[in-house]
Amino acid sequence: LTVVDTPGFGDQLNREHNLNPIVEYIDNQFEAYHTAERSSEFRRAIPDTRIHALLYFIPPTGHALKELDIKALQVLSTKVNVIPVIAKADTLTHEEKSAFKKTILRDIDFNNIRTFPTAYPDDRESVEELEKYIPFTVIGSDTFVEVEGKKVRGRLYRWGVVEVENEQHCDFIHLRELLMTHALHDLLETSHTVHYHNFRAQRLRSSGRPESILACDDSYEHRIERSKQNMAEDMIKKEEEMRQNFVLKVREKEASLREREEQVMYFFLVANM
Repeated sequence: LTVVDTPGFGDQLNREHNLNPIVEYIDNQFEAYHTAERSSEFRRAIPDTRIHALLYFIPPTGHALKELDIKALQVLSTKVNVIPVIAKADTLTHEEKSAFKKTILRDIDFNNIRTFPTAYPDDRESVEELEKYIPFTVIGSDTFVEVEGKKVRGRLYRWGVVEVENEQHCDFIHLRELLMTHALHDLLETSHTVHYHNFRAQRLRSSGRPESILACDDSYEHRIERSKQNMAEDMIKKEEEMRQNFVLKVREKEASLREREEQVMYFFLVANM
């Protein structure tokens, strides 16, 4: 797992070009993959440094999204799987968190911002239960505190303890479940079939390749995917056939051994009569 941080985003007085380094980095990873894909090393494993998920942290203001956030999300959501996250959730009450989530979702919908997994119908089925927590509220802490005799990651205040992994306090465990369990494959798949495909098509168009060639490329990719799927199915069938043949041979061998054992016992009994 590789995590790329973007410290200082939005801190400058002139925010016009704040997003450029992030977009450039994402495109550079696509370009590196595209270059490797066309090289003689294509049949070998290509190092995949593409960004498969972007956690966009929103400050807990309780108000609508800022113009910078809207523009950033509009651009980034066309290049990467964006997952909105509300930071420092311990500064909001339960009622404030609920209202703030509704405000953010309204702004996302109004500004046509594509977020994961909502904007990708094929990926929603496996994470339907987790989708209701979007945008996720999280609490950060690098220290452990004691709660009822157990050490937990959290923050200690004069009025009590806020636990990072307590779903009553924030949505961290649900975000972790989305990233590490239910949607891991979907994130990788969407990065390749949607975002990388769009980047690749744009690169090919910029090189002057006609739309008819791009259509052929799409058809070729689909054929490759079908071939991979067929090969996988054939392998499963062959493995099942081999397993059945092995079981059959084992049973035949066992039957043969039992028969020989019975013959030996018969001759032994006859000899002792």
